[in-house]
Amino acid sequence: MSAMPSTSMTLIRTLAGDPESERWSELYRLYERPMRIFLDRNYPSLEADDLIQETMISLVKRLPTYVYMPDEKGHFRNYLMGILKHKAMDALRRRKRAADAAMATADAAASDEDAAWRKEALEVAISHLLADASVNAMHRAVFDHVALRHEKPDSVAKMFGISRDNVDKIKSRLLQILQRDVERLVG
Repeated sequence: MSAMPSTSMTLIRTLAGDPESERWSELYRLYERPMRIFLDRNYPSLEADDLIQETMISLVKRLPTYVYMPDEKGHFRNYLMGILKHKAMDALRRRKRAADAAMATADAAASDEDAAWRKEALEVAISHLLADASVNAMHRAVFDHVALRHEKPDSVAKMFGISRDNVDKIKSRLLQILQRDVERLVG
C-alpha cells in the first residue's frame, strides 16, 4: 500500500494504556485515508465508514495486549490492516447470510404461493371431474369414496358390488385424468 504512515511506539503505548485518550484522534487521522483506500480497492461494495469505525473499536479492545515486534509479527500498520480485512470479510459473510435468508424466505413464499395455486387448481379439477357427464357416474362415485373421502377400497368395492381390483383401476384412471387437468390449470 502506498504512503502508509508509520506509528510511534509512544503513541501505541499511550493508547494501549488509556482507551479514552485524546490521542486516538491522532491515530485515526494517520490511518483513516489508507484504510479507506484499502477498502475502496479491495471491497468497493462495502460501507467504508462503518468498517473503519468497527476496526477502531476493535483496536481499542485489542491494543492493551498488542506486542510490537516488527521483525517477527510485522509492523503496526499490518496489524491494523489485518483487523480491517477481517472486519470486511465479516461484513461480506453477514451480507451473504442476509441474502441467503432473503432468498430462502422468497423461495418459501413462492413455494407457499405455488402450493396454494396447485391446491386451488386441484379443487377446480376435482369439481370438473365429479361433474363430467362423460365419466361413468358409478366411477365418479367410487372415486369420490376412495380418493376424496379416503374410505377403504375393500369397503367401497362391497358398497358398489365390484371387485377390489376394479376399484383400484377406477381410482388410478381418474387420478390420471385429474392430474392432467391440474397440470393444464397450473400451466
